[in-house]
Amino acid sequence: MGVIVRKAEPEDTLQLQRLLAKAGVTEQVYDEQPTEFIVAETEDKSLVGTAGLTVLTKEEVLLRSLVIDSEKTGAVFLLEFLETATAFARQKSFTSLYLMTSGQQGFLEQVGFSTLAENSIPHSLKQSEHYRKNVKRSPKVMHMCLTVNN
Repeated sequence: MGVIVRKAEPEDTLQLQRLLAKAGVTEQVYDEQPTEFIVAETEDKSLVGTAGLTVLTKEEVLLRSLVIDSEKTGAVFLLEFLETATAFARQKSFTSLYLMTSGQQGFLEQVGFSTLAENSIPHSLKQSEHYRKNVKRSPKVMHMCLTVNN
């Protein structure tokens, strides 16, 4: 299956909402905070993955709504798509990437995320609409440093 990853366009909104709903994600695709979505699209123009990057500060970004269609893709695709989303954030010059989860953190730790203690969660994230709406459902916050130490 050939897949391209690209920036989401307004005409993708309906397919994005369907993909998110299928995964049980009920949030709006575009809300009050600036969010840029990327999508994974098959040759037949079906969306099989999406991830949103919500700007928190000039240096911090939240990875949200990371969803893949597990009926059409697998674990390897999820890892590749996560790496692509991370690279996209790095390309935008962000230095810190955050995500919220309620599930297994093992594979996220393997790709470079670390779990934050409650007192280490940045104020910018706690003030975000996404955090306030989802902290009970996805209480664990993870962080990845996007800079390379020389």
